Amino acid sequence: MDDSTILEKLSSRDQRGIEEISAKYGKLIQKICRGVLKSPQDVEEVENDVLLAVWESLESEKPDSLVGFICKIARRRAINKLRYNTAAARNSDLLTELDECLPSGFSPEDAAEKAELAEALNAWLNSQSEKHQRLFILRYFNMCSVKETAKACAMSKTAVTTSLARLRGSLKKYLTERGMLYD
Repeated sequence: MDDSTILEKLSSRDQRGIEEISAKYGKLIQKICRGVLKSPQDVEEVENDVLLAVWESLESEKPDSLVGFICKIARRRAINKLRYNTAAARNSDLLTELDECLPSGFSPEDAAEKAELAEALNAWLNSQSEKHQRLFILRYFNMCSVKETAKACAMSKTAVTTSLARLRGSLKKYLTERGMLYD
């Protein structure tokens, strides 16, 4: 079933739309979640949360790209679950890596701040080489592990780790220069 038909079903509150999303995009949702979460139970829980969130949010939103919309929700939910699981000790390598680049106190709920940060991130990313763009997107947008990123880019894990560290440093400098991050 194509995405427009699925959206029609969801708009008419037909639960078969969710079943179709699960069948068509379930493995993608799980892959995104596994990139962030290690527990199969957490992955399954977040997958169900994503399906529910899609069902609830389509009452007010009409996405241009259903798969992009689903991926965005999956990433957000997986990261929120990881933050919940590690609230006492923020020990996630992925979150620690990104936390050093994002403004302190960044609130995803603050739409204006979020839009400004997204614009700055896109401008910074567009200034990078294609190779660096790919590395950054694979690691932080697609939630691939360093090993998966290295394989996809035909690089060693050490080279990927070094490049990502330099990219985070560059992003931090870029955001600091624009007053979006304070040392």
